[in-house]
Amino acid sequence: MSEDSLGPETRRERKERILVAAGLLVLAVLPILWMPFPPSTDLPQHLAQVRLFKEALADPGGPYVVQWLAPNNLIYFLLLGLWTVLPVGLMARAALILIVLLWLAAIHGLAAGRGRSLAMTVAASLLVFNQSFYWGFLNFLIGFPAFIIWFVLTAKVPPRPSWKLWAAFTGTSLLLYGSHALWFAAAAAWLVIIALVRRVPVRITLWRFSSLIPCGLIALLWYPHLAAARSMAGFDVAPHWSPLADRLGSFMGAAFGGIRGPAETAAFIFIFLWGALSIWQHRRRLAEVVDRDLLAAALFFLAIVVAAPDMFMNSIHFSSRWVPPAVVFLLLALPAPSFRRLSPKMIALLAVGAFLAVTAFVWRSFETKELAGFQESLERVPASSRILGLDLVKESELIKGRPFLQLFAYAQVLRGGELNFSFAEHYSGLVAYRTKRDVRWTSGLEWHAATVRRADFAFFDFVLVNGDDKDHATLSTFGEVSPATLSGRWRLYRVRK
Repeated sequence: MSEDSLGPETRRERKERILVAAGLLVLAVLPILWMPFPPSTDLPQHLAQVRLFKEALADPGGPYVVQWLAPNNLIYFLLLGLWTVLPVGLMARAALILIVLLWLAAIHGLAAGRGRSLAMTVAASLLVFNQSFYWGFLNFLIGFPAFIIWFVLTAKVPPRPSWKLWAAFTGTSLLLYGSHALWFAAAAAWLVIIALVRRVPVRITLWRFSSLIPCGLIALLWYPHLAAARSMAGFDVAPHWSPLADRLGSFMGAAFGGIRGPAETAAFIFIFLWGALSIWQHRRRLAEVVDRDLLAAALFFLAIVVAAPDMFMNSIHFSSRWVPPAVVFLLLALPAPSFRRLSPKMIALLAVGAFLAVTAFVWRSFETKELAGFQESLERVPASSRILGLDLVKESELIKGRPFLQLFAYAQVLRGGELNFSFAEHYSGLVAYRTKRDVRWTSGLEWHAATVRRADFAFFDFVLVNGDDKDHATLSTFGEVSPATLSGRWRLYRVRK
């Protein structure tokens, strides 16, 4: 079968797909296996939600309440399943391996089901290590595989409605709602797009929409509560747009957005040239070889990137998080480019392999240089302590974004207790505070640690600090705290009562 054939695959070709996907999975998880604390910003807070869920069940009248009907909870039940069979120290790695596994399975399964090029599928696998991955948007990430199932269902136009198909649609809508409210909204909008592309009869389209009613009613009850709770907690819930030119200019950062240096630029240029070469070589018969459904999905997600706000309901990267799905669908829609003497599959595999090797090297350097003292500090935290986390460094020399922002939450994951900031204050996850939290210390210290006041220390038992030598020298002079660890960028301080 040629690289851009849409015909049925032979047994040999199916075996080749499986072997390539398995090989990519092994390469992709190697950086994660080396890292007890991978650079995924919100990951520790998501893991902390699982611990708080267990605490809420054990103490029904305690400070936490379980939000059973809220969206975004699918990932927590998957993590809870992992927590029951794995030591808590392995949970961070297990969570990211789960995300990588589901993304690669979704990309390669979709490509195989629609007979798309293996070379383009390999290239699309680059997008697994994307901006949302590094920011730790686990709820959003888990929604991509669920949307792939939704895409496959909606791409088929049945001659008549059936209860079996309706059950499949309803079940998938539950997965989308459970993964993230944004994916549920995107699934509803996609029904309109695919109806126009495929010219689906109105009665079939309305029948499909009816499968969204159960989750839609729950969402209508949940959203006003979320908006009110976040407003009451003091979060910025208004939409914010940046200039379109700035948004398009940050397209590469939105597609990857992880490691600093030339590797991501090279990967983005490779993907751009890969797609451009494909379009140029097949320009005379592009309509024949392009998968229109996949292309429609790519344009759909690009439209969200352009139109949606950058921030809304206190959710950052609101629009840019759709860039990786858009690029994945675009690559799969196109046929593979051809070369006289080189195999497109081998070129793509070499590109992805090199990128993952650089990623592993950077992650290793991040752990040894910028997490020095972190594990030792966590080990010195007594169980059920009140922890104040202060990131005075903010930006990493190796990882983009704010990789240190929520690391202090690992103290709660591993040792229990309470933090100066918790996702339970967001009211969008599995566990929330029963009543508004009484915050008498400076708010927003997770983002702006430099605004801490010495009086804030009195509300906590320990302070976990990421700082340089000057920062630690200053802290050691404070009478309110005493050093519990003495080396590394990360150090633990005991609060003197």
